Amino acid sequence: MESQVFSKVIVESENKVKSVVGFKQHRYLYKELQKTNNDFYVGVYGLRGIGKTVLLLQLASSTKKSLYVSADAVYLSNYSIYDIAEEAANRGYKNLFIDEIHTRTNWTADLKTLFDEGRIHIVFTGSSAANVKRGADLSRRVIMHELLPPSLREFLNIKLNAGAEKVSIHALFNESTRKNIAVKYTKWLTYWQDYYRYGGVLYDAKVSFPKPVMSAIERIINVDLASVRQIDSAIVNDVYKMLYKIAKSGPYEMSYNNLADYVGVSVKTVINLVKDLEKVGLLKLVYPYKGGFRKEPKLYFRLPFRSAINESLGLATDIGVAREEFFANNVPLSGYVKTERGTKTPDFIVDGKTIEVGGTGKTNYQKADFLAIDDTDFIGNKIPLALFGFLY
Repeated sequence: MESQVFSKVIVESENKVKSVVGFKQHRYLYKELQKTNNDFYVGVYGLRGIGKTVLLLQLASSTKKSLYVSADAVYLSNYSIYDIAEEAANRGYKNLFIDEIHTRTNWTADLKTLFDEGRIHIVFTGSSAANVKRGADLSRRVIMHELLPPSLREFLNIKLNAGAEKVSIHALFNESTRKNIAVKYTKWLTYWQDYYRYGGVLYDAKVSFPKPVMSAIERIINVDLASVRQIDSAIVNDVYKMLYKIAKSGPYEMSYNNLADYVGVSVKTVINLVKDLEKVGLLKLVYPYKGGFRKEPKLYFRLPFRSAINESLGLATDIGVAREEFFANNVPLSGYVKTERGTKTPDFIVDGKTIEVGGTGKTNYQKADFLAIDDTDFIGNKIPLALFGFLY
């Protein structure tokens, strides 16, 4: 690599790292990644716009002899990942932080060779989950981490400096500790709807909403989806039709069959498209607990895609759907409950407990262990819905 090119790499790295020095908030993975053993490379994958680049720069800032590089930089297009890393190692760098690595061809082979040579430690990110997780030959060399979209707690801390701490699901299940948590965070319990509408990403989605989010969706489909399957204009049109249909419908109204009928494709095509849309981070699938009557997943969006799509269509998102989708995005779920067609049952099973999501008028007629209610009430088996956004 020519010295002037590498000089530009150094300048770009230093400027980028300096740009995050003032960021005092960190994503939940930051401390875990700081403790990672250097015996392995580290990969971080996740949706666009949720803080992977800032996370990488913060790690570089706190690591000695480190260099940051964006793999999609145009001026580096003639150099492979191996070329860049080899030059960094030759110049005394011990740690290389590579952003958007999935934009490069042959990156897995380059990482394999670099790891086996053992001259430099690498931490990398990518937006395409399927591409970043691929490559069985890396399984002994790389520890992969998924960076989830920001929780309500992280959104409040990053945007409003709330200083909110993580809570455990078991603390919410205990009435005494739940009371203390609810009292402590009372002022933040009404923010879940703003978070639902704008907050699943960390760029400023509120300005000119929903245009920034719709632009992000377009890029995910045309770039990320194209990296996991072959697409053409017909498939892109089918994907948009599917997304619009899902956005306008409740989770229980959707099935592979009615999506196939609506779009005009086979059920198999719908199943494959849904799985690929989950891989690139547009959809979140929640499967039935221990099978049940419906073995199909409930189809949720990652936040804030449903609200953006509906607003672009001049529609309002149903509040019941919003509550359920907020819960599904913030809670590690075991599955949803639907045993018999038409029978009302608690919505979710979490850590062996049934939790039903609803509004202030929700009663316990469905005999759930807990009610996640859109309110501040924490008495008995009621848990304020917003508190489920503080789990990570």
